[in-house]
Amino acid sequence: MFKKTEQVAWVVLLLSFLACIGLSIGIPLSLRWYILNVTRPLNIRLQPRDATVTRQTPGSGVRAILAGDTEILPHDRLELSNDAAAFLLWYETSPDNAPAAQPLITVQFYGATDVTVENAITPNFTVSRLPHHVTLRLQQAANARITVEGGARTAHMRLSTPHGVIELDKGAYTVVVTAERVEFSVTTGQAAIADPATGGLLILTAMQRTELTAAGMGAITIGERDILRTRNGDFEAPLEDYWHVETSAPPEESGGTVRQIEGGERKLILFERFGLQSAQTGIVQEINQDIRGVKSLRVRARIRVDNQNPAVCGSLGTECPVMLRITFTDLENNSTREWIQGFYAMPGDDNPFCYICDWKAEQIQVAQTGVWFDYESPDLLPLLRAQNIEPASVKTIKIYASGHTYGAAIDDIAILVGE
Repeated sequence: MFKKTEQVAWVVLLLSFLACIGLSIGIPLSLRWYILNVTRPLNIRLQPRDATVTRQTPGSGVRAILAGDTEILPHDRLELSNDAAAFLLWYETSPDNAPAAQPLITVQFYGATDVTVENAITPNFTVSRLPHHVTLRLQQAANARITVEGGARTAHMRLSTPHGVIELDKGAYTVVVTAERVEFSVTTGQAAIADPATGGLLILTAMQRTELTAAGMGAITIGERDILRTRNGDFEAPLEDYWHVETSAPPEESGGTVRQIEGGERKLILFERFGLQSAQTGIVQEINQDIRGVKSLRVRARIRVDNQNPAVCGSLGTECPVMLRITFTDLENNSTREWIQGFYAMPGDDNPFCYICDWKAEQIQVAQTGVWFDYESPDLLPLLRAQNIEPASVKTIKIYASGHTYGAAIDDIAILVGE
């Protein structure tokens, strides 16, 4: 009996010793893990700027219209109307929930947007090496401009889109999300994109861009983003998929023809007309692409003039065999304004300036008839602002021929924005 008691005592003593060792090691390790990994929420603020911005809280079918600076909680869903603008900002908070002076991350939303704030956390203790972490789910974004700062601690943002996940480190980025694709570009910084088709990871650095679709990831390109690249700006798709034909002429005369034809290895658009009075023949497309926040705006086109009458662009400067017309929404005046550029081949006595256009353009003479002319505009932003136009979005683009008789072609058109 005494022997069994002695054995139990030794077992209890040994277990107590092991427990003591475990506690002496486990408690500091657990405390260390807690200090390094425990998190608290970031303070999220929404600042509506224009038009209608709504919020839908989890489990609610009601969309509340937001009018001023508003605190946003995780899983809130935000929607912006087509002409809306809003800033979404993340701030680090102190233990007493006082927000810092400068935001860690800023997202500027312009135009139609559908976004859900998934989560936003930061380490609770300064000794932790974990970054600030934010996750957004973007179902739609006409124009989202993201700035990841972070401050003393690094910040990391995860964008979840219908076509893939994008991981962002410190830098500046632009993303456009539609049902068909995600267009993503890096201004500064570095982003990692998981290719949904192959599962591979792609790293994008400054001035690089790509797109995500159901088919996977597109090629990496460098430089400006072409608004018309996915809108049949090269005319390789059937014309009617994106463009609408417009003609105008006196009742007794033809308005001319628009034909999509093969031009060597590429397709081109041909405008033709023979008449005695003035008419217009062209194609137009609704764009409605928000461009607020872009650094530059240029137009590039490849055109050809085969025939024209009258010479130059007529007595008022409006009858050019090729004319480009882009309309903008003017942010300052809440109106629609235009940019026009004409091209002609036949010289004459008429002045090439467009007298009656809102945009008093000097039309450009191409080298000769029947030869392709590659046009690239200067940066339009300072030119527009010099006429008190602050462009908020590109509404429409129209390519047309004007005059009595004309034959002209275009095989590429691009609207380039610098991020």
